[in-house]
Amino acid sequence: MKKVMIRKKTVSIMWMMFVFILTGQTICAKPKNITVHPYAPFVIPETGLGGEAYPSHVRNDVASARFNVKVADTKVAAIRYDNTGFGNQGHNMDVARFATNSRTPEIEVNVKGENEINSVTIHPVRFYPQEKLKISPDKRSVTFEMAKELPYAIVIINGNDPQDASTSNPQLTLINDPLEDLTEHPLPKAPNVLDFKKFAKNYLKENPITETSGQVCRPAGSITDASLNDGRMFTWNYEKGVFVPYTDRIVAFPNMRKRSRNDVSDALQAALEVIKNTPELNTLYIPAGTYLWSGLRIINWNGDRKNGGKPLFVYTDENALMINRLKECRESNEPAIYIANSSYVTISGRGMHDGQGCFTFAMDRKDARNTPHQGGAVIKKSNHITFNDTYIRDSQQWNWETHDATDIELNNIKGLSPYNHGWIDGLNLSSGKNITVNGSITLGNDDTFATGHYNPSNEFPIRTYRETPSVNLVNTNENPAEIRHTFAAAGVYNKDRMKWSRDGGSENIRVHNAIGWTRTAHCIRIGGNVLIGKPQDNSSEKNIKGYYFDNFHSIAGRKAGGNIRIQFYDKTDLPAKGELVIKNCSFWTASKAWALIPASKDNHTSIRKVVLQNLYFAKPITEPSAIFSDIEELTIKQLHIGGRKIDQYDLSGIPQKLENVTHFKNDFKD
Repeated sequence: MKKVMIRKKTVSIMWMMFVFILTGQTICAKPKNITVHPYAPFVIPETGLGGEAYPSHVRNDVASARFNVKVADTKVAAIRYDNTGFGNQGHNMDVARFATNSRTPEIEVNVKGENEINSVTIHPVRFYPQEKLKISPDKRSVTFEMAKELPYAIVIINGNDPQDASTSNPQLTLINDPLEDLTEHPLPKAPNVLDFKKFAKNYLKENPITETSGQVCRPAGSITDASLNDGRMFTWNYEKGVFVPYTDRIVAFPNMRKRSRNDVSDALQAALEVIKNTPELNTLYIPAGTYLWSGLRIINWNGDRKNGGKPLFVYTDENALMINRLKECRESNEPAIYIANSSYVTISGRGMHDGQGCFTFAMDRKDARNTPHQGGAVIKKSNHITFNDTYIRDSQQWNWETHDATDIELNNIKGLSPYNHGWIDGLNLSSGKNITVNGSITLGNDDTFATGHYNPSNEFPIRTYRETPSVNLVNTNENPAEIRHTFAAAGVYNKDRMKWSRDGGSENIRVHNAIGWTRTAHCIRIGGNVLIGKPQDNSSEKNIKGYYFDNFHSIAGRKAGGNIRIQFYDKTDLPAKGELVIKNCSFWTASKAWALIPASKDNHTSIRKVVLQNLYFAKPITEPSAIFSDIEELTIKQLHIGGRKIDQYDLSGIPQKLENVTHFKNDFKD
């Protein structure tokens, strides 16, 4: 983005004044030269860009009922991440986000209400020993310095485990961004910049949304699809669809919800077309404001200059709140951010992408038999994609995911979905090559990191067939309308499901400076669903190789299923040149088997190298165990279990005899 950024320091003061006027915020300088910039809660205007009130699910941020937070003596808002009103999803977490010029600002957390502080645990616990935490004499506040090793932390008062979170005692996430360089912002009136707020307002004036209940939204028709994922094609006829009220529950294809008049989904696509077709434009600027849409959808963008394309830059102001609408119907695929079949796209800025996952599930359910995979940020079949500082909250499923993506950089990203509904992985880099995460914090309810989950959307609609044996595949018109419509919808919204991750597996995946919080599932999970059905390229394997973790921390609850796990559901070879390196990482969960590499006996090709170095398992493990097999070179050094260094081999849980391990290097004394 260097060619479109403003570098001159002389504009710095002008930009600071602009941001102050735009956001109403101040930047506070504190002693010790620490500058603190607190992010303001989002406040929804009475009317939106379409001239009417936003739907009731577009809500103001609510202050924490549990915590007051100060950073270097500056008040920072803690926001209540509460969705109990949308189907009793639970309240587990409050979030305080801020920016400073220090990696080690002093934090003061004060508890509201009548309860006292009896204990404090701050994750990652290896960076926050108890002696560094100062609890006030009245047991109402705790003070500490943020650890320089990681700009994110999770504070648990009167508990220590994600499972201890409750509506009356939520936990607290702290996010310390670096201060933004205001000279790096795109200028709204620059010739290369399109101001989306102005554009969308004018677009809605010229193209008002006038949909009414009962109006036909799509004519009757038919669709042909490989419904059973085996190559056989079936044709499904469906009736006409009509618009139904926006707040209707379980809106199924071919019907559609009528849109709010504030819906800017079409305006976004029109803006992208204008940028594509206007030579001087290359940047979409989303200023402060509230935007209701079907997500930030960038599809088929050719940014490769060598191939006649134009790189695209998107910048979201930190006071921009981009909210997913209720999906047009349950079968549609509307992630908070969706980049597909695109190249050379950069997303920057600290605006909030709100996926509205809890509300969507409360309205439409999330059954795999009649709903495609829904993510937070989905990067599919794309290359040279960069994210900087991006916030996502309330994802419908996996927070961040890649599918056949190449040359991807994810810098200081967030996936904040601390809810109880299922399938909320933190980082699920399902497939791809040359993917680097440089700083991330994810809150979820499933694996903190997972990979090799190929074709996550393939259950729809085959599960419908498995659960309904009476489906007539010979004469599809003999089926009830609901069955026909379900199978037809899969052909409309999920037709490419078997092509999501089919281009050669995964290689060179790197995760640095990251933390993931979850109430269940795995810490690091590699493999699973590697081959589903007949591979489209007729190969017998998918490569899963080249994974590197450095300063990665998993805070998985007591119900977690494992720490470090390689597993395969199919007889799939691991390539001989593959390697797994995990260094300077920590794990909270007390899983008995702290490593299973690999977990399956069906793999007969050795992994070339496995390095586990300076690993810290915070909680004691009763009778620890680990499984290692089919590895050419295994290195285990600086192993800590229960917070203390393991010097003796017989305390590590590693068998004396390893199966098919050629070389084993370790620093045990015996």
